[in-house]
Amino acid sequence: MASPSLATIEELQARLGRPLESDEVPLATAALADASALVRSYGLPWADPAAAPDVAVSITLAAAERRVRNPEGYRMEMEGSYQYQLPASAPTGVALTKSEIALLTQLSGRGGLVSVEVQRPVTVDDTWYAPVAGTSERLPWGVPGDPGAPR
Repeated sequence: MASPSLATIEELQARLGRPLESDEVPLATAALADASALVRSYGLPWADPAAAPDVAVSITLAAAERRVRNPEGYRMEMEGSYQYQLPASAPTGVALTKSEIALLTQLSGRGGLVSVEVQRPVTVDDTWYAPVAGTSERLPWGVPGDPGAPR
């Protein structure tokens, strides 16, 4: 069973600044459910919406609002001399922006694992050392390239 949405229809209507039409309610409900699932996937499970941080609820509402305002996902519209275009980087539907994902990742405490290759000069001493009977000393015997050194 799906978890409840992190935000309500009433909160979404407040963001939109208008009541939803009856035919928009199913779209808005689905958008809130989808946005909540995405927010939880980058953040924490937040099974109880009341326990979700304000930032998570805000991001859920922003993503759902984008979907309700632009259900077809248009990036550009034009009529006569009027033209409106969204940047290519702007998300459509309930997709999250990079900054929203970064906020949720930070909020969840999951920074991820990063591996950095470390390179440094290394010299290998391939001199063979012979044990000295009766002591813990070892004497060098042969040097690199010495054909008489044991290998």
